[in-house]
Amino acid sequence: MLNTLLMFAALAGAEPAVATDPLQPLAFLVGACWAGDFPKDGGRDTHCFEPMFGGKFVRDRHVVRGKHPDYSGETIYSWSSKQKQIQFSYWSSDGDVENGVATPVADGFDFPEHHLTEPKEITMRARWRKLDADRYEAIEEQKDGATWKTMWKVEYQRVPAVSPDSGGH
Repeated sequence: MLNTLLMFAALAGAEPAVATDPLQPLAFLVGACWAGDFPKDGGRDTHCFEPMFGGKFVRDRHVVRGKHPDYSGETIYSWSSKQKQIQFSYWSSDGDVENGVATPVADGFDFPEHHLTEPKEITMRARWRKLDADRYEAIEEQKDGATWKTMWKVEYQRVPAVSPDSGGH
């Protein structure tokens, strides 16, 4: 009887953990670095995801290296208890500022229509799809009038962590 009560108590205690970790959908990315090549020799993009403040936030620092000067940025993901959704804020080395939401779906995330505000207004959306434990695909689209055009599609693979001292993120 005691074992049965302990089992039910453990199961009852396990359920709230899901509710208290709303950033869990990002877990497959956190604690790892991921790299992928942009089409048309657009450079190699490396993202490193890490938890912040005990997992209350997730930081994604990235750098694109290629023929042009490095381009880097940082995204902070957070949970909005008021809006009941994952939000993000992004800042980049060329002055871009972007805010939006990340909607978990069965195989990854949708980043619904969001707006790049600096240096000019651009409407974008993206999809990230987990391919397996070590790969995901990102597709970025830009609104052109009433239609959406694919800007790029990149497959990212898990790579060894990059030291911040090397300028990797």
